Amino acid sequence: MTDTITAPWSSEQVAALEQFQTASGMHPFTCGDSRHTQPPRLVPSHAGWYCPDPTCDYRQDWAHTFMTDPTTWPRPFGDRHGPTPEEVREGIKTLGPFPVSADTLADVQARQAWEAQVVADHAAVARRRALAFNAIQPVLAKRDRHLPPSIRQEIADAVLAAVDGDAGAT
Repeated sequence: MTDTITAPWSSEQVAALEQFQTASGMHPFTCGDSRHTQPPRLVPSHAGWYCPDPTCDYRQDWAHTFMTDPTTWPRPFGDRHGPTPEEVREGIKTLGPFPVSADTLADVQARQAWEAQVVADHAAVARRRALAFNAIQPVLAKRDRHLPPSIRQEIADAVLAAVDGDAGAT
């Protein structure tokens, strides 16, 4: 285990510990109580760590020495956070942070294309139904003006089906 420091801490150490908790990229010190009303990330003070939840009385008086010096913080993933611009330009294929095989990428692209086609087909059907509904309104306005819109749409759908049936027969 690494060297540790114990409270009381100087203002510089408190500032560095707060920076570690929020910006180091490492998991922060947290309170183990599961009944929090606030996030359980411990807050440094001159007297040590404390839980920010007002209902919790957890305290800790030690920290790892390296936590007070940002230049010594471990960097488990280096400074990388995803592919470099060069890798992207060269065609590295990824979904999220992990590389994927060409087959998986092809499956995802095929699924996306299928979903786009379903949406386009649905939109086309909706447009055709609306056109049919509007086309029969002059006839229904004279003869069947008492019919509610839902029945008028059923009649429009029947007319559309009949027209589609005639078109399929030719």
